[in-house]
Amino acid sequence: MAAMGRVILNDPPLDPSPPVAATSQAETLASRMLAAFGGAADEAGRVDYRGLSASPEFAVAIEAARGLASIRLDTLTAREARLAFWINVYNALVLHAIVSLRVRRSVARAWNFFGRAAYRVGRFVLSSDDVEHGVLRGNRRRVLPPLRPFGPVDPRRRLALSPLDPRIHFAINCGARSCPPVGVYRAETIDAQLDLATRGFVNSQVTLEDGRLVCSRLFKWYRGDFDGAGGLAAFLLRYLDEGPARRALANGVTPCVGFRPWDWSLHRPALE
Repeated sequence: MAAMGRVILNDPPLDPSPPVAATSQAETLASRMLAAFGGAADEAGRVDYRGLSASPEFAVAIEAARGLASIRLDTLTAREARLAFWINVYNALVLHAIVSLRVRRSVARAWNFFGRAAYRVGRFVLSSDDVEHGVLRGNRRRVLPPLRPFGPVDPRRRLALSPLDPRIHFAINCGARSCPPVGVYRAETIDAQLDLATRGFVNSQVTLEDGRLVCSRLFKWYRGDFDGAGGLAAFLLRYLDEGPARRALANGVTPCVGFRPWDWSLHRPALE
């Protein structure tokens, strides 16, 4: 426990042992966390969180999380490896926090959810906020509060990825029902996986309604993140399948002038 109620979910770290490659550790963690959730879910996808927290599968996932403390982040040099690593860490941390902080309705109703729960990764401590906005978004400002996670002298600034790849928004899941699905990302296939995730989300969340393009609020909150990809219109044209929305966009309709409500209820609802 640290200042402002921060909870480090993977303390204490494992006993000193030969460190595992960073990418492998994060893949293992994501796989084990998803397996633990899958084992505690019913046919409708509802999760028995009490049973999950006491399950052997969740204990195995926690051990994988503790292994993050012994990795060497300086071995993560390739762009593909860094993207896959931090996406997997983010998704596992959010799932871990939902269980450990006993969130049963909505992450939005849990006090400081994205800033409170954290992992020790190498010699750094990072919350899901830090991973999303500080690392994956290249230390860009959050929506609320509109501040950069890492200050000028924060050593974690060196972890920030640049240039920003806007496809990360469709690979990370904040625990809300409106978020994209979760998968396990691998360095050797990261670009194909990100393209698949982006295409799936864009085609399900960008629709033509009464002559307007209506979109997920992700495109409102992070519109500026698509500037490096040629702007939002060019990005959507790249991923939209043939249909009314794509034809309207190609004919000059302004992208995303309407936004559907964001559902903050749990992506994996609790089994009553």
